[in-house]
Amino acid sequence: MPENEVGDAEFMELARDEARARSLRTSLQRLAGQGGNGALQEMAREVLSGRVGLRQALQVGAYREALQEKTQVAMRAFDEMSAAERSEAEAEGQRQLEAYQAEIDQERSERGQVLGRGGASGSRPGPGKHSGDWRP
Repeated sequence: MPENEVGDAEFMELARDEARARSLRTSLQRLAGQGGNGALQEMAREVLSGRVGLRQALQVGAYREALQEKTQVAMRAFDEMSAAERSEAEAEGQRQLEAYQAEIDQERSERGQVLGRGGASGSRPGPGKHSGDWRP
């Protein structure tokens, strides 16, 4: 992720899941880098830069219309898939989410090791939490 881009946390409210937030950010990165639809490319760049939130971006008429067009094309393609193709697409989506979660877990583990902790679960409580044992 480039330094001037927002991270996965920016998308947690919408995605409600770390892997889906990563998927959303990655999709926006692809849109930002693609040619073709200038409005979607611009929207993705604005959201990734943090200048505008995704919910705010979807209130902009040109962005909303461009996304609706792209969604309609995708829905038509989905409708034309056989049951087997749909099942395979669903399985591929699940595999991708699992890969994103594994990537996130690995990053968390590496950060824990750098900070001198034992990994993702670490022995210290997270931010804003305490062990409950306040005795000296």
